[in-house]
Amino acid sequence: MPTEVTVQSTLFESLVRFTKPDAKLRADFMAAGYDVDKPRATYPAAVYLGCQEAVLRHLYPGRERKAAQRELGRELVRMYFETLVGRVVGMALKVAGPERAMKRVALSFSSVLSPVDIQGQQLAPADWRVQFRGYPFPADAAAGTCEGALRQAGAPEPRVEVERYEGTDGFDLRIRW
Repeated sequence: MPTEVTVQSTLFESLVRFTKPDAKLRADFMAAGYDVDKPRATYPAAVYLGCQEAVLRHLYPGRERKAAQRELGRELVRMYFETLVGRVVGMALKVAGPERAMKRVALSFSSVLSPVDIQGQQLAPADWRVQFRGYPFPADAAAGTCEGALRQAGAPEPRVEVERYEGTDGFDLRIRW
């Protein structure tokens, strides 16, 4: 039986910073298993997915789902860089630059999600394929996260496309800048 992916509280902190939840969204977070006023260190991925769904309903009603997920991914990583841990990571990304940041993409994701299987492959300068396996979150949210992280690392115009879906087994992102 596979181990359930756990999510560090810094991602929930980023979600709260971004959404500034009102009473209704707080109630939806609570229903998903997350108490804004009493955060724990880690949560099962299912709790984070439930909170993401609540955010999509509250902040992106009527918007095309994949576009909303991508925007949510961008905003979450932007807010992550405002957390205590995220400030340190953000500074390291700026120093590393986009190429070195991509060489450490698996480590970056595994610092907030565990266990996940993420493999990066450089195809050409400023051109990567990243395979996500056992990753429980939507591909488009991951694409938005990668775009935001690469901007932080100094990539002028990162482009991330979902290259392949493999059902519930994972997906591949093609990342260029």
